[in-house]
Amino acid sequence: MSLLARGLSAVLLLSLSLLFPAHAQSAYFFPATPLDPDPAVPTPEQFLGYPVGSRYTRHDELVAYFEELARVSPRVKVERIGRTYEGRPLLLATITDPDNHANLESLRQAHNTLVDPAAPESVASGAPVVVWLAYSVHGAETSSAEAALLTAWFLAADRSEATRHWLREAVVLMDPAQNPDGRDRAANWHNAWGSNPPSPDPADREHVEPFPGGRFNHYLTDLNRDWLALAQADSVPKVEHFHRWYPNVQIDFHEMGKDSTYYFEPSPKSMESPLLPKSSYEANKVLARYHAQALDAIGSLYYSGENYDNFSPIYGSTYPDFHGGVGATVEQASSRGRVQETVNGPLEFRFTIRNHLNVGLATVRGAVEQKAFLFRLQKDFFRSALEQAGRYPVRDWVFGDRNDPTLSRRLLSLLLKHRIEVRELSRAVEVDGKRFEPGSAWVVPARQPAFRLAHAIFEFTPPVKGDVFYSGTSYAVAPAYGLSYAASRSALPAGARVQDVPAASGGVDGVASYAYALDLRDYGAYRLLGALLAQDIRLRAAFAPLALPSAQGGAEPRRGVVLVPVAGQPLAPAALHARIDELARSLGVRVQALASGKSEVGIDLGSDSVKPVRKPGIALVMGQGVSAPEIGAAWHAFDTALGYPTSKIKPAQLGELPLERYTTIVLASGNYAGLPDGVVAALKRWIAAGGSLVAYNSGARWAIDKGLAGAKLREAPPPRAERLDFGSQREVFALRRVSGNILSADVDLSHPLAFGLQDRRLLVNKETGLVFEASSNPYLTVVRIDDQPRVNGYLSEENLKRVSGSAFVQVVPVEKGNVVVFADDPAHRKYWHGTERLLLNAALFSNHLNPIRQRGE
Repeated sequence: MSLLARGLSAVLLLSLSLLFPAHAQSAYFFPATPLDPDPAVPTPEQFLGYPVGSRYTRHDELVAYFEELARVSPRVKVERIGRTYEGRPLLLATITDPDNHANLESLRQAHNTLVDPAAPESVASGAPVVVWLAYSVHGAETSSAEAALLTAWFLAADRSEATRHWLREAVVLMDPAQNPDGRDRAANWHNAWGSNPPSPDPADREHVEPFPGGRFNHYLTDLNRDWLALAQADSVPKVEHFHRWYPNVQIDFHEMGKDSTYYFEPSPKSMESPLLPKSSYEANKVLARYHAQALDAIGSLYYSGENYDNFSPIYGSTYPDFHGGVGATVEQASSRGRVQETVNGPLEFRFTIRNHLNVGLATVRGAVEQKAFLFRLQKDFFRSALEQAGRYPVRDWVFGDRNDPTLSRRLLSLLLKHRIEVRELSRAVEVDGKRFEPGSAWVVPARQPAFRLAHAIFEFTPPVKGDVFYSGTSYAVAPAYGLSYAASRSALPAGARVQDVPAASGGVDGVASYAYALDLRDYGAYRLLGALLAQDIRLRAAFAPLALPSAQGGAEPRRGVVLVPVAGQPLAPAALHARIDELARSLGVRVQALASGKSEVGIDLGSDSVKPVRKPGIALVMGQGVSAPEIGAAWHAFDTALGYPTSKIKPAQLGELPLERYTTIVLASGNYAGLPDGVVAALKRWIAAGGSLVAYNSGARWAIDKGLAGAKLREAPPPRAERLDFGSQREVFALRRVSGNILSADVDLSHPLAFGLQDRRLLVNKETGLVFEASSNPYLTVVRIDDQPRVNGYLSEENLKRVSGSAFVQVVPVEKGNVVVFADDPAHRKYWHGTERLLLNAALFSNHLNPIRQRGE
């Protein structure tokens, strides 16, 4: 900012301070806190020009205010730590005493000895307690980011001895908006439809946000479920900075239904992870005292200990628990607008902001007063992790596949982002019948301080009892990748510790005179394939076993090899080679150059079983009533894994558009009951003419009910007519529902949907109660859940019997087209790459999924 601009800014702030004095704001938001604010630090109202709670603050305004605080206050530093998919900055504010800022790096290093079991406790004694306040991970839960404005102002401006003491003893890290894209979506809606005076009618448009809502990020991901998988770019910077500080306390600010009050932890014992020591959860009770005191002081209703999850490190409130901190979710009843009628009377936006503000400040106070307790908790956590690892029967995990370097590197990268110790594999080994080789596989020692998080990634969840689970009961990441990995009870040959992901080695091996070959076993090959199709390069795929020449010799015939013939392309041979080589190098994918169409073993390249891959036209049905996370997962898969454009259309458009331009239409879960008969008729005609409808969960049920697909559902038996206690309803419901499980299944590797997979044993995510009977046609059940499946998570005996032996993926031929039905979302939460391949293949090979027609059909 120039000197002139700064001068004008100072004049403007002075005039605003006369119009909007700080005491006018403090009278409502700080009724129980005497203030002595520094007049040089503008209040949010002075800077923004409107009272907090009178409208919704856009993300650019929030960023501007935090950066203004950093400019005028020596207590505040603000970093732009990344950008969202839509280009909005991700912020992290560090608020502490100016003397701490001058010595911040040495203080950080001293604090981080708490996570080193070997470091003496005395090293950290002079370090500050670290408090992380995280706001607006769900963008439609809008009060939290507004509370962040006031919380930051108070910590930056208040001159009382109490606040100055806090800042001498603490480093407060603030993430004012974890989900800027979703937050702006919500803020713009509420601002656009707000009335003056505001309408409290729950039916008013201000309170009824349309699809997809602000809860989710750009790719419609629930970022509060992404702390472990890190499938979204938005999540990576905050986890990086989390590991710079290892907070002692982390609060995630949320909202819930309008008719509730205020919730803070602890959560019920049924939602505690068996991996964590009881002390981690007992610490929530210590912090809860401060939250209760804050809400008592302002007369706000609250409750605790009844719901929400502390089970899985996928959450922002539980990830800290896996690092010796105290993580907590707090939930405020939401006004979803400036005021809304509720069973508790009118709920004002500013009231919801006030509650979050006071709980946030109480968290800082509690952390400072409990500093010694929190330091012991974190130190003991990592010491007990080593003890627990020493008793665990697994000594090392090993992962990696030379045929899939892309996913192998991706899993390695994930482990390093989580600061999990990984070592090089020093010689080839075989574990559980799987071969692992140096350079393409790595070792993860179980005996390390991060044992509990490593366990969460590689191992099935320890057995849990049926009770009131808030969300899924399985969360392991490695099974979802569809990648080769194993657990060894004996030590594996491990070399140096890995610090960085090795650079990808991609490109064309030689210059082809006949064809180029892509190996779909490498996940990265899909993106290369998508790029070639988008540029109208003609491709063919082997639907029968074909063996390519191999430098090692003895190549094994396999299906799913994708060929790029040199002849008949829109590019001359030299230009074709240059283009493929350029793409392969950028993607880290190896491409084989072939000089002959003669196969070493199996069919030749000109066989009728090597079929053309038609250029896909993919439509994703998005709109009101559709599950945003599920269709967002498909969008993300086609964008990032295939690198291929999709059309996003509303459900009603299915009856209005010329559907013949699409080869595949994806129908995720949703409520499609209101679609007119014309939509059903249009889809029937399109499928019969050669289209492929991919549908899952309730989208598949709708397709079956409307006669689009002849699959058969396995319905749940009616509830037993037994007498139950009225007060047991929640527990009984929880025991009967499917709460997110990993199940073992068998996949037909010869089917085009399975191209790229290498093992018939496939793990699938079962998130819903929808179950298909196996097809009467033995060729059409592509993925079948085992008769006695391995189960990760809680699944009642009744549900286990119903799902055992059922079809997870099935193809239903309809004249020239087909319907591909999935029981559950194959790209669940953007990291289920093993089943995500099935979705990609469904679009790529949509016209080759039906069985061969028999003579006379």
